[in-house]
Amino acid sequence: MLKAIIFDMDGVLVDSMSYHAQAVKNIFDRIGVKMDKKDIFEREGERTADIITFLLEKETGNISAYDVPDIVERYIQEFNRIAELQVFEEVRQCLGSIRSRFRLSVVSGSDKPIVYDIIGKEFPEIFEVIVTGDDVKRGKPDPEPYLQAVGMLGIDKDECIVVENAPMGVESARKAGLYCIAVPTYLDPEKLKSADLVLKDYRELADYLFQLGPHSTGCPQVPKS
Repeated sequence: MLKAIIFDMDGVLVDSMSYHAQAVKNIFDRIGVKMDKKDIFEREGERTADIITFLLEKETGNISAYDVPDIVERYIQEFNRIAELQVFEEVRQCLGSIRSRFRLSVVSGSDKPIVYDIIGKEFPEIFEVIVTGDDVKRGKPDPEPYLQAVGMLGIDKDECIVVENAPMGVESARKAGLYCIAVPTYLDPEKLKSADLVLKDYRELADYLFQLGPHSTGCPQVPKS
């Protein structure tokens, strides 16, 4: 029996990745390190500290010369300063309906202050369980974030599905043994092919979620437009 739906946040609930990427770039510009914002989109879903570590190692080869926790804190402040988030309205509209049928959760690689601020402002009292990048030792693509959410919900793996939009998140969900639906936001759908099901867009995702019921077996048919 399907009991819960677990959502990634950035790129699934809110159109936010461009601000994450720009915030990191602004901080890197200030410390004199070049970076390619494309790398952030490719590694979406990882913990911020892991992304920054990767970027510093790639660009400088000398991670020990930098204070990663300090850079993360500066990034959080910069993100909060520049972000003008847009909610995917198709998803927002269906959450009110499906919350009466399913327990809802968020699993994000973003930092706790950012996640709780966005969820509190845009989706108050919607999500029962929230797991952030600060709540795990190993972030996506490791299965730990999704396994933690399943444990906190107190359900079996076959009683929930995951909604993702990034390769790292899909890999995390699949490694956790969970059924994963993906919707392309920033990357080509081909990069999400390891998901159990790849939907075309957010309208199709909303239609899919609306038709789910407790007795869905993990792979309902996609509604025809």
